[in-house]
Amino acid sequence: MKRAALVRLPALLAALLLLTGCGSLLNRDYSSVSRHISQRADTEDASVLRVETYSDLVNSVQYFVSLHAAEGTVHLYQYSGDVEQDLQEACDEVLGQDPLGSYALRDIRWDSSRIVSYYECTFTFRYRRSAEQVASIRQTTGTVAIRDVLGEALAGYEDTLVLQTSTYYAQKDRLYDLLQEAYYDDPAHALGLPDMAVTIYPQDIQGGTQRIVELQFTYSAGQATLLAQAEAVAQAAATLAGPSPAQGEVGYWLLYSRLGDLVTYDAEASPSVHAALVDGSADSEGIALAYQLLCQRSGLTCQLIQGTLDGSPHWWNLVELEEDLWRHVDVTAGLEQGQFLCTDSQIAQRYTWDAERYPACPDSPEEDAAPDSSDTDAADGQEEPLSEAAISLLP
Repeated sequence: MKRAALVRLPALLAALLLLTGCGSLLNRDYSSVSRHISQRADTEDASVLRVETYSDLVNSVQYFVSLHAAEGTVHLYQYSGDVEQDLQEACDEVLGQDPLGSYALRDIRWDSSRIVSYYECTFTFRYRRSAEQVASIRQTTGTVAIRDVLGEALAGYEDTLVLQTSTYYAQKDRLYDLLQEAYYDDPAHALGLPDMAVTIYPQDIQGGTQRIVELQFTYSAGQATLLAQAEAVAQAAATLAGPSPAQGEVGYWLLYSRLGDLVTYDAEASPSVHAALVDGSADSEGIALAYQLLCQRSGLTCQLIQGTLDGSPHWWNLVELEEDLWRHVDVTAGLEQGQFLCTDSQIAQRYTWDAERYPACPDSPEEDAAPDSSDTDAADGQEEPLSEAAISLLP
């Protein structure tokens, strides 16, 4: 009797351990249901989903895809529809209309069999995206969030960014606008605006409220090269701005003169901030980006402005001397005949820009708006005189 008891005890312990392990495993799997899909396990087997309606069936397929599962099983109870037809339609719907399914899946295969009171349906999934790619999808809401994640991708010179967002923000033209906003807001990493290819899943923009948007970037150089260039730009900007940057009009002038001494303007050169601060030769865009970066590092308010000079495309800067008092600064003009702290009317004879997009630079702070840039009678082409503090710093 004692021998028989000893034989049964290990078996009993093994059975208890197996039951404990299975219970833990099933609880862990079930607790990983994704946020947007609610499903329940079959009461007979917690590893199998219970389905009673077509909507449940579609949600179950979505659930398996969200886990990047290779296979999934559902039990159909009291199902009134055509099982085989609905299984195919559910798979087609997830493949063609669900954003994640459209993005991640290659195809879905299914099989079903009748088991007494229910149907057992098994799905087999083949993916064209890895589990890591699916996990890296960024959830975004609104233009600000999209611009922020675009800025992060550009700062790291990443070649791919995948977003999940609403159809309202998945318009290709708006995405290109947000790319430019993110690029020009961060001059420290402005080494050349990359080309961007946009693919939206699913392609039919009319149906549904959510989309997955895949953005692929093509840069002028490889990631390692661009990261090294960005580091060189940071070092050059720190040296040029100095450890204790001046503020106000004097600060703007010091950066204007230092950058003017460093860089040579060449309309055919690169538009990169690296070309301006490291190579020493850039076009107006690269120089304006460099001045914007130096101002940012010095705590001075500055932004880019795009327009024309003598009829040709041109970039320069706007700076804020005090609250709502803005002036034009064009480093490319040179120190002797520079355009430093000019009002709208003072540069309107040669420069044109979209006045609605940028702050006005009136001749006096009391003026509400800038004169029409096409009114050359109001322009004398002369720059605003410097203050005594700025004049004392002239070379």
